Amino acid sequence: MRKRGQLPFSQAQETNRPLQWVVAVYSKTILIYGVIVVFLGSALLFMVYYFWKVRNDAERDYPASTGLPRNVEKESRTHARADVRWQVSMETPDGTILADAKNISLSGAFICCEKPLPLGEVFRLTMTGPDNEPFTATAKVVWSNVNVPEERVINRGMGVRFIKMSDRHLRLVRQILEETD
Repeated sequence: MRKRGQLPFSQAQETNRPLQWVVAVYSKTILIYGVIVVFLGSALLFMVYYFWKVRNDAERDYPASTGLPRNVEKESRTHARADVRWQVSMETPDGTILADAKNISLSGAFICCEKPLPLGEVFRLTMTGPDNEPFTATAKVVWSNVNVPEERVINRGMGVRFIKMSDRHLRLVRQILEETD
């Protein structure tokens, strides 16, 4: 039995149809706006990251030197070094390369050359020390400034670590280091 003001079942169904239609439209609209907000938010985050990265990379106007440590300001050498100007002959698989040693320590040297060897390359070198005394060593390239633009390089070259050197030559380097102190 129907109460007063109550519509018959079929009429009540028809009056709910516009409401269902409105709910369906709003649900789809909310879904579409949600997708748009997520897309725009992702695009905004990407642009902020990209421009932040570009700005930070723009502060460095040349590529970092190959193999340099991140803390370049902090001196990490364990041995003292002496400025020298010795002729160096490097024996590589591609042949002999002539260069100059700019400074030397007990553990390595800086060798000035037009085309530094690749990082990690092990080679035999002959240095002509004081009194034209040649001595040989086996060395390994540990860093290079090959990627630094020419206008920013004072001396093009590479840092090498001595792998093998005779005791006589170690004494010679110690003597030179003591004389420069």
